[in-house]
Amino acid sequence: MNESRPSALLHGSKNFRAVLPYQAADGRHLRSNILFRSGELSRLTETDLHVITQLNIKLICDLRTGREQSEFVSRWPEIANTKRLDLPNRDESDAGPHKIFELMKRHPGETGGLLAMDMLYRRKPKAFAKSLQMLFAALLQGDALPLLVHCHAGKDRTGFVVAMLLAAAGISRDDIIDDYIMSAHYFQAEHEAQNLAAWAKRSFGHEMHTDSTRPMVDTKRDYLEASLQEIDRGWGGVQAYLREAVGLTEADQTALQALLLL
Repeated sequence: MNESRPSALLHGSKNFRAVLPYQAADGRHLRSNILFRSGELSRLTETDLHVITQLNIKLICDLRTGREQSEFVSRWPEIANTKRLDLPNRDESDAGPHKIFELMKRHPGETGGLLAMDMLYRRKPKAFAKSLQMLFAALLQGDALPLLVHCHAGKDRTGFVVAMLLAAAGISRDDIIDDYIMSAHYFQAEHEAQNLAAWAKRSFGHEMHTDSTRPMVDTKRDYLEASLQEIDRGWGGVQAYLREAVGLTEADQTALQALLLL
């Protein structure tokens, strides 16, 4: 496990960072500055835009809903060769905000928040299979790197998708989890817990104390482990999940590793 952590690159999106050059199983390493991850980008400064220009990002994978994209419009420099990947809307009816807040209302305090996060992460493998298939297809075209993956906070949806990208590259489970929990160093959890409680009341009429919402803005090892446990239980491991649920063939994975690793 790598004990270092990348510096925050931007002022207006604190969780914008490059994934570290972790070592793959065959001894190669993830290429430096080939994979970036972030939260929403609506508050980028002019200096941030200049920094992004230097990164030469070729593809943006935005995992947010249409409503989120409209409410928090991304800022981005006018770079002609930057493309955006439109992903299908995922069915979140069994784990949408109403279901989550109902669960938290039945289990007030920290317990409800932890149960909600466990539910969300256990359904990610099925919910994201189609999106991953489209993302891998875009990468295999050979002109989509460096890649930026982002959602609103840059830790949950982004965390799962980046974890699967690293797994496909042959990065160890420990390093995948290391990259995931690193968001805790950049994410302003207390502030976001207050925002989430306010949103629950404003949009859904649920009175939520930050004791309940605090676990939902944390970045805990157990959260991603819940997704990995579901993958182990449903498919027998990440490689089988990528092959059977996502459709990544052995030849695809070899080609993908040639692009991502050095």
